[in-house]
Order: sequence, then structure tokens, then C-alpha cells
Amino acid sequence: MANEQTHPCADLAPGDTLPSWSVTAVNDARDSGNPIHEDDGAQRYGFGAGLVAGVTTFGYLLHPVVAALGSDFLRDGTSSIRLRSPVYAGEVLTVTARLAARDAGGLRFELEVRNPQQALCAVGAAQWPAPVLAGTPLPPNAPLPSTRRAATPEALRAAPVLGTLQVTQSAEEARQFADAAADKLDAYAGLVHPAWLLRQANILVDRSVAVGAWVHTASEVQHLGTAQAGETVTVRGQVVALFERKGHDYADIDVFIEARQPLMRVRHTAIFRMAS
Repeated sequence: MANEQTHPCADLAPGDTLPSWSVTAVNDARDSGNPIHEDDGAQRYGFGAGLVAGVTTFGYLLHPVVAALGSDFLRDGTSSIRLRSPVYAGEVLTVTARLAARDAGGLRFELEVRNPQQALCAVGAAQWPAPVLAGTPLPPNAPLPSTRRAATPEALRAAPVLGTLQVTQSAEEARQFADAAADKLDAYAGLVHPAWLLRQANILVDRSVAVGAWVHTASEVQHLGTAQAGETVTVRGQVVALFERKGHDYADIDVFIEARQPLMRVRHTAIFRMAS
């Protein structure tokens, strides 16, 4: 653990807030193959336009905390996001972080993202340093399937282990990603962005399951380390829970991301089959 007294949060008391951040939302998932990020596809399900990806909003949500704590947080912190209402391209979002508690367990923040109408688009939490968590078995390695399984509870229950994905983001790609996110924090210099890492959980689903329009709704993230741009990142996962709500079929997916060292452990929740 880094010396907490050297951080900008050293003088914060519970109830105090970090500097807020405003950012213009970008829909960087239009070419993902998921119709929910395209205007026509999203409008079929009652949305006004293509949705900005939840993983993109996750990156926005982290900004005030990473600005304050730096890369220490990315090596030994936890965060969560729950998507509450749609985020659309071009909206100017305001991100706030309030210190909820400061005790022997460290610093705990409550996070919010609001749109120009002050609608609550996402809520989250962050803690540094990370609490000690009981170890659970990691998702196993498995080859990416030549034929993706059906997006049904029965198919996912019968074959819960997803394929293993390997991917690399070059230094130029990392710079372009940070530019698109308007997120040029010194803490991210030379590193792949945590939102890009979380995006790989979505890609793992796309490569393993024949989903149509689907929606990422929440993630719980344990930050375990950082990866340099150009490193090969390995992503593996398995479905650990299936449930239905308001006619939608949901899955909780346990995802482990590593390079030369562990990077993230994620509980990723998504609607994999939307009510018609």
C-alpha cells in the first residue's frame, strides 16, 4: 500500500468530494456488431438512439478517483458500476465522487454519472486499498468456439465456460483510445486504459455466444495491476449465474484478465437476451 498521507485525498473527510469531471460522451461501439449501439437497433427496444457502451461509461466513472489516487488504485483498488439510464453520444456528462468513509479499511467513494438533464445514468463505488477477498477458483482456459453457442439459458447452463481471448493494444491504439475518452491522466501514460480492459469482457461474450442486441448492466471490478501498451492480454470467463427479470434473460459472468501479471477480476452482468 502506498503512503496514504502523500495522496491528494490525505485531507479529505467523509462527505467531502473530489473535483468533478465533465466529458462529452462518445459512442465508440457502433462497429462492435451489437445492434444496441446503433440507432436503428436501439430504437427497436425503445431507446432514443444507439447506446454508449457501459464499459465506456465505466471509464468516465473512474476518472476522479484515478486522478486523485493515480496508478496505485489500478494496482490495489476495487470499483463497481451499475447502469441506471441510457447514455447517448454528444451528451455532456458530469462525474462526481464523494468520500463515503475513511477508516482502517481505507478510503471508500460513492460515484455518480449524470447527464445534462441531471438524470442519474450510472452509480458506482470505489475503495482503496482493496479489501482482502476470499480466493475463488479462476475461470478455466478454453479455446474460442468455432461455432458460438446459442444465447439461451439452456445453452449457457450446459456450457458455461467461455473461450479464452488474447488481444494486444498498441501504444498508438492506447493513445487513440484515451483521446476518444478525453481521458489523458498521467496515471494512464503508457498503459492500457481500464475501460479498454473491461471492454474485453464484452468481446469475450461476443466471440463465444451468438447474442443479438444485448446490454451490459453492471460490473464489480477488482483492480490487480496495470498493463503496458503492447503487452498481450489474456481474457477468460465463465457464466456463474443466470436469472430472469421483467422478461429479460441475464447472466453474471466471472472474468479474469491478465498479462504478465493479473490485471482484473470482474463480475460482469448483462442482459444477453432481451424481451421481445
